[in-house]
Amino acid sequence: MRILIAINLIIVTFVTNLFSQKSHVLESLQTEILQLIHQAKYSVVTISAKSSHSFIINKEGPFSFLKNDREEKEDNLWTVGSGIIYNEDGYIITRSSILADFDEIKVTLCDETECEAEYIGTDEKTGLAILKIDGKNLGPIRKGNSDEIPLYSMVLVLGNSMGISPFASFGLINGYTRDGKFILSTPINPGNIGGPVFNLKGEIIGIITAQLDTDVLMLGPSFLDYSHPAGIAIPINQVCLRTEEIIKMHLTQKNWLGIQFDPDSLKKDKLILKNVIPGSPAARVGLKKGDQLIKYNETDLANIQIVGNLIEQTKPGTSVSINFIRNSRPLKVFPLIERKWPKGFNPHKPRHLLPSLINENIDMSIQFPVILSPERFQQINSRMIQMENEIRSLKSHLEKYQ
Repeated sequence: MRILIAINLIIVTFVTNLFSQKSHVLESLQTEILQLIHQAKYSVVTISAKSSHSFIINKEGPFSFLKNDREEKEDNLWTVGSGIIYNEDGYIITRSSILADFDEIKVTLCDETECEAEYIGTDEKTGLAILKIDGKNLGPIRKGNSDEIPLYSMVLVLGNSMGISPFASFGLINGYTRDGKFILSTPINPGNIGGPVFNLKGEIIGIITAQLDTDVLMLGPSFLDYSHPAGIAIPINQVCLRTEEIIKMHLTQKNWLGIQFDPDSLKKDKLILKNVIPGSPAARVGLKKGDQLIKYNETDLANIQIVGNLIEQTKPGTSVSINFIRNSRPLKVFPLIERKWPKGFNPHKPRHLLPSLINENIDMSIQFPVILSPERFQQINSRMIQMENEIRSLKSHLEKYQ
């Protein structure tokens, strides 16, 4: 009997110690997770973009759909997403779809400080947008090496999710697209787009650009099951190369016309074009190889230095006049001087969602946000109910004549 009691005491002691050890391991893991999120959250921001939308509603009434009784209204709409602080100078990277047709952009830091943001432009290849804010003691990202991330690595996704910021979720890198983007198996919620993906060291390795899986359950005016089980992220190495190029161009802010002169003509004190860059301001107004430039805003062009100085001194977005000779004929054009940006970069605000996220040959569907104001949704919902009632009424009338 004593032996049995001793064995039971040994078993109880062993089990107690085992659970105590496991509890200690779990508590240690919990502490490490909290430290990771706390360390990473300072480089995560919430992006809010205000835009105005006009829409037409039909006034209610029996058979109103047969009448041309419509009213036009305008409403303001805020779209919300995520972004990252790229460096201490206040450059922010986010997703262009958040900013479509914006009138105003605000950036909210993790300490709830709100800043007005300057829109720099959109990289059309990746769909990433660059903003800039004036702020102090910013927490820029710590960049990891996305080229060295093995398959099935665990990652942390942070960002604004349905109004909660920073919203954290963990997942795995479960694959790659054909153009090198990460396929993540982690919940991607509305607002996560533009947010960062971290490794377990707290280093950013990618930026969320899309949700995968379009299955959404809709019931009445409310969406259920908002989260999407997978997403696409652009590796941070690709993002940084492009962002550095754009920031460098933004800081130098050089104007351009898009022309190159024939060196032989310069020796003869003539400014004859050797090349006109496709898509440039000069190309858009029809300047061609062989044209001889004479005047710039009525200033005689004696040499190439004068041309360069005049272009640089012109405010971007200004239309100028250029007199030139083509085949002995005097002509005049009015190009718009622009800043010189990297190829594929658009300084104008996005007009629509940019779906060029992954290779077209990949058989995957991508979920883009469809946003309606509560008032607009209610109007659509009321109109649908009204149309259903009118259809029932028409059916009952038709049944009388059958």
